[in-house]
Amino acid sequence: MPLNIRWSQKDYLSIALMLFGACGIFQVVIIFIAQYFLSIGNILVIVLIPIGVTVALFYCSIIIFDSFAQVERRRTLKRPFSKSKGNLSKLKRFVMIPIVRPLLIIFIVFLIMFFSSYFFSLVFWDRIVSFLVAENFSAIICFLVANLLEKNYAKVRRY
Repeated sequence: MPLNIRWSQKDYLSIALMLFGACGIFQVVIIFIAQYFLSIGNILVIVLIPIGVTVALFYCSIIIFDSFAQVERRRTLKRPFSKSKGNLSKLKRFVMIPIVRPLLIIFIVFLIMFFSSYFFSLVFWDRIVSFLVAENFSAIICFLVANLLEKNYAKVRRY
């Protein structure tokens, strides 16, 4: 999973910080759900595992952002003087914001995989182990989705 954008430059540092903050807030929501709705009381599991998953989701969102940015750069290089698309709905304009698409993809995939793997593993283990399995499994699936988007949508090839 190569990254072409240098994230420590001035242009992309603010985008990286926004992506990291959004992933952190998302994990705070997951912690809230885990404590109050799923009744997980182990404070070490509730704090330490989501910190690592926050970093993993941040890295996945950077990969997906980079994929969309490469496709957009390729499109503008092919047609530099193309006309604008016209009137778009508010929802479409919101989704076309560059940092919204990666975050929506990652959050939707994470939530679907988290709840499905949590309730499936709850059959075999207790709540704490099920939470651990669900968080880790969802983060791994998010990495696979980010890699899939990078390879198939952006068509990045490294030799």
